Amino acid sequence: MLCSDFDPDRKAVINPEDNFSPLPGFPQMCMGVYSQPIVESLLQRFGGEEILALRFCSGPVPVYRVRALGQEFALFVPHVGGAASGSMMEELAAHGGRCFVFFGSCGVLQGEITDGHLILPTAAVRDEGLSYHYLPPADEVALDPACVAACRQALESLGLPFVEGKTWTTDGFYRETRGKVRRRREQGCLCVEMECASLAAVAQFRGLRFAQFFFAADNLDAPAWDARGLPHLGRSVGDQCFAAAVEAGRRLLALP
Repeated sequence: MLCSDFDPDRKAVINPEDNFSPLPGFPQMCMGVYSQPIVESLLQRFGGEEILALRFCSGPVPVYRVRALGQEFALFVPHVGGAASGSMMEELAAHGGRCFVFFGSCGVLQGEITDGHLILPTAAVRDEGLSYHYLPPADEVALDPACVAACRQALESLGLPFVEGKTWTTDGFYRETRGKVRRRREQGCLCVEMECASLAAVAQFRGLRFAQFFFAADNLDAPAWDARGLPHLGRSVGDQCFAAAVEAGRRLLALP
């Protein structure tokens, strides 16, 4: 998908800074976890102070200040989808966030990637809408190499096995057809999810540090769709992913 209506004007009719102000002491590192059970478990183990709530018509999304594994960060459960997640990044950046780490599940396009295995995206196919409002038209967006390297080093330092490569970001969860899966595999995509291209575009436009990784869940590379561990929402790998996200965020903060 290519959109030809990109406008490079930095000033929009509605801007985050018009409605949200920096909060004194707001953590520079923000962690978005696409799993309510993982976040609830982290809050039970480490505690957390609610420092604000992102307001949506569906209800507030609490953001917690957490101190764990030697690092302070803002923790929240993002809404699924690039547009919603991107707006959350915008608002948290306006409050003072500078480095963002997101993790959650993905569907694999190569069946040999086992359930729960970690995937580090280096680029995202832009089969969604939000990125085209932040970057000129292109089929893909590359993630910041320095941020990818920071996340890679975090995973390696913890001895966590992972694969890296392209991801396919789509708005159309129920339109992942066999033909599209085949074409994305031919483009080199390892997996499919709904946010990475959007978040990478927002981060690039706003000058934010951003890294993301996934844990493999459902398998689209099979005669019939296989949910595998998708219904478990990452409970079996939550601790590993959390440790990796904290370490990745620490390394993002240290970047020049």
